[in-house]
Amino acid sequence: MKRIIISVVLLLICVVGAIAETSYISGSVDGYTQTIDDIDGYMLRDDFENALAQCTELNGDWADSAHGIDALLIHDYVDGIGFSLSQMKSYIESGNPSMYFSESEKAKKALASIKDSEYPFVENIL
Repeated sequence: MKRIIISVVLLLICVVGAIAETSYISGSVDGYTQTIDDIDGYMLRDDFENALAQCTELNGDWADSAHGIDALLIHDYVDGIGFSLSQMKSYIESGNPSMYFSESEKAKKALASIKDSEYPFVENIL
């Protein structure tokens, strides 16, 4: 009986850990995607100053949380997202909106891919 109780407790710990990881990754991705959408809005209005300020803040936030996300996930996307965010900033600084939007879409797709890979779907489990 003791083994069954210990097994159930360990199973519950694993489930709680998986839920916590999934909610952390999902919340982080949603926040970053919303920030990129906000920067896109600034770029559409040709408000390069606010776009640059928001993008600089986004790069700093990503640098702070990328280590945590990388520790939880083993994805090549984490480095790619960081590169895309820095490219977005450089395109804002150079005043190149077309390249900015291209890089913005790449970053959003990579963020969505990270989020989708964390959900407990059959293809992610197998």
